[in-house]
Amino acid sequence: MNKYVLHIIKTARTLIIGVFAVLLHIGVFAQTRDTVTNKTQELNDVVVTGQYGENSLSKSVYKMRVIDTKRIQAQGAFNLRDVLTNELNMRVSQDPVLGSSLSVQGAGGQNIKFLIDGVPIVGRENGNIDLSHININTVERVEIVEGPMSVIYGTDALGGVINIISKKNFRSPLQVGLNSSVESIGNYNNDIFLNSNYKNWNISVSGGRNFFEGFNNNSSSRFMLWKPREQYFANATIGKSFKRATLRLTNSYFNEKITDRDSGTITPYFAYGSDHYYYTQRMSSTLFYDFKISNIRQISMVLSYSDYRRINNAVRKDLVTLQEQLVPDASQQDTTHFTEWLTRGTYAKRVKKISYQMGYEVTLDNISGNQISDKARQNGDYSIFGSTEMRLMDRILIRPGLRYTYNTQFAAPLIPSLNLKYDFTENISMRASYGKGFRAPSMKELYLNFVNPTHFVQGNPNLNSENGDNIQLSFLYENRFPERVFRIEPSFFYNKINDMIDLKINTSTSNISGPLSATYFNVNKFQSTGTGVNMEYRAPHYSLVFGYSYTGTNRELQNISDKTFFFSNEVRTNFNYVFKKPDVNFSVFYKYNGKMQNYQFDVVSQQITLGYIDPFSLLDVSVGKGFFKHALNITAGVKNILNVTNVAASLSAGIHSSGSNTAQAAMGRILFIGVHYTFEKSKR
Repeated sequence: MNKYVLHIIKTARTLIIGVFAVLLHIGVFAQTRDTVTNKTQELNDVVVTGQYGENSLSKSVYKMRVIDTKRIQAQGAFNLRDVLTNELNMRVSQDPVLGSSLSVQGAGGQNIKFLIDGVPIVGRENGNIDLSHININTVERVEIVEGPMSVIYGTDALGGVINIISKKNFRSPLQVGLNSSVESIGNYNNDIFLNSNYKNWNISVSGGRNFFEGFNNNSSSRFMLWKPREQYFANATIGKSFKRATLRLTNSYFNEKITDRDSGTITPYFAYGSDHYYYTQRMSSTLFYDFKISNIRQISMVLSYSDYRRINNAVRKDLVTLQEQLVPDASQQDTTHFTEWLTRGTYAKRVKKISYQMGYEVTLDNISGNQISDKARQNGDYSIFGSTEMRLMDRILIRPGLRYTYNTQFAAPLIPSLNLKYDFTENISMRASYGKGFRAPSMKELYLNFVNPTHFVQGNPNLNSENGDNIQLSFLYENRFPERVFRIEPSFFYNKINDMIDLKINTSTSNISGPLSATYFNVNKFQSTGTGVNMEYRAPHYSLVFGYSYTGTNRELQNISDKTFFFSNEVRTNFNYVFKKPDVNFSVFYKYNGKMQNYQFDVVSQQITLGYIDPFSLLDVSVGKGFFKHALNITAGVKNILNVTNVAASLSAGIHSSGSNTAQAAMGRILFIGVHYTFEKSKR
């Protein structure tokens, strides 16, 4: 047996024994203390991702995590990046221009599916969705499923799914409010909302602005390591409830401007800066229809249109007159326009013994721009899928699934999956799963034609889709006492991705004096494996969350095979305590990110090098208090108490980036305050 597998088994065994001993002690204490009461502390969060209908977290066949609004507010988070930074087995990285990206179980962001109410978020740059684009002030909860969900959600769901569930179905006739937060680094966020319910009509309107001044350790330089951003966003939803059906139309708008300034060129005769502006515009409209045929049968349909634009402008700015002029080089001025039509429908029957779901999905993509071959391209994706959920002997829950896809540009594999949940007792259960996933080549990977004086990057219309296999195994021990509950969940996973798409240097056409030439090919293989444990303990006035993960990754680059796995540790501890009499909420969020290593290709030296990012820890503390029966809530605290900024790293030069000996981890110690006010008119 391989050494890394033995190490994982030993680590998992030690963790499980140790945490079980601690929890047994806590459980006995809780049992002796609470036998005189009758109220039970609950952990049955409602989830919808991947379900045939709403289900509780403990009954779901999938291993899932839920982040609710209480934790989001206590964390002082205003976008998805802030929320996921504290999550176990997730790494958030930062690019100065492309924004933040995410890896889950070691798999990159291009293999993570991001959804809002089950509808994909479009507009990936370098394969990633910028997490700072997703505002969470109108979010009810975030649901996270690790591992392939390709049977249900198709491409990009190879590594996992993050589904943002928005607030809906408001009960009061009128609800008006505002959210405002300020951070000491020059971050200002404000939004307002209005929700109404009248005669089975639900109306919701919201909008706001986020502004970030930019951050750099050298305050005298006009160059900012963390680029200034200005964001405007708006959402509008109208829904109607019928006797057996609901109809809901949502519209969203997002506009962002990123300013990338250089240090400037100053002489006795002139002073100018060579700056870049990056504009992102995203609009979407989605129609949801749900019809309940009977208590056990339901039809759900979605029709969505998304429009995404990325505009790059290079300017020369006179630092005396402040006048700007576009750089005449056409390669530095570009607009990429992406649109997507999506329709999806499912029919589900849910009964005690055998339930099933079958559905279809059609996606039509269009991309245009000066950097796209033939200026415009189209792609169609047509899928049918189905699964069945069988309950055997009241203890075994089995869900096999299958998806077939026809794509107009590439061959998509047949996607199977199998999930199993076994309840040993009322308190102990096991979840096991196998899933085959795939990621379709992006439109840029297929049709990019990027040419400037230093780069010549081409797409490849003959790419195959990435495909992978994922195995997961987890055990859950959950015990409830009156007013208290604790749970422990040790887990193991193995993930393998074949035919990974990456840029390959064209050595025959690249030379030192000319532009660097590269083309997308299926050249890489990726593996990740790991073990971990999550523990949660809740009492009436406090809660404690502890997690540990040990994850290893192996990546074979440019046909160079190396079986070495590089492992990294993560530790997460969250603590929350409510002081009952003054009604004050105190929270601590801690995350340790261990050293990461991986082989990488340096395009300058054209050599395989061992890159790394040194370990670092993030510690946040917040205090919150409600006023006027919690109509007004104020949260204040300190983020990144340990004052982490850039950490030592060895990052090789890529096609679109230069090498670096540091990685952007955080922006130093930050003081923040957030205000949430809601006026609600009750029913007569």
